[in-house]
Amino acid sequence: MHTRVMAEAERADSPMGSVRRDGSAPARPIRILIAEDQQFVADALQALLSRQPGMVVAGNVGSVADALPSLVTLLPDVLMLEFRLTDGSPEVIRTIHEGSDAKVILLTHDASERVILAAIEVGASAVVNMSTAAIDVVQAVRTVAEGGTLIDPATIASVLNRRRKTDHMRDRLTIRERQVVGLMSQGTSNRAIAAKLGISYTTVRSHLRNVASKLAAHSQLEVLVKAQRLDLVDSQPTTRTSLA
Repeated sequence: MHTRVMAEAERADSPMGSVRRDGSAPARPIRILIAEDQQFVADALQALLSRQPGMVVAGNVGSVADALPSLVTLLPDVLMLEFRLTDGSPEVIRTIHEGSDAKVILLTHDASERVILAAIEVGASAVVNMSTAAIDVVQAVRTVAEGGTLIDPATIASVLNRRRKTDHMRDRLTIRERQVVGLMSQGTSNRAIAAKLGISYTTVRSHLRNVASKLAAHSQLEVLVKAQRLDLVDSQPTTRTSLA
């Protein structure tokens, strides 16, 4: 989004932005609060949105946590924030959704199914990829401010249905099997896993065979890939897994 926001700001800056879909002028400007720890992105968003008719950036803070007090003092209509699954954002956003009238737009580099699911769970109105064109970012703000959503019902149904299936598969694994897979994903050898968990090497191999069977996987690599998809292990790259 970084350079595209700036490059396309002129395109997005159109008089049509001040008119609602029904042709009437908005009663007051859309008040926007930006929560973004990358200053360049925050400044680009502020520059873009401040130029739009019918919009005003009421505040620009550095984190989701910093947005909480600003919601009370600034009373934004729309909160735009960069979303990460691992930094505590989901809990804070859920609190915002439950205690504020502000509509939430999540900015992300990874509009994956996990992020879409998290957006649904925390009550966000839209997920916008950082590579989205500036004119579409502006339209997303208008749509959300008017009470719309950019997460369509078909996507919600599909994501929730897949999550139910993965929950079922995940629940089939025992605690010990999850431990073994978790250690394997960190590059721990089978013998080291056995020593760490206080079980035999043969038992570790048995656990891995059971996991492979339950996940319909035909190799340790496929076990890891499917375990990542089921959120059983960290999806970040790990050291090479030893087969010993």
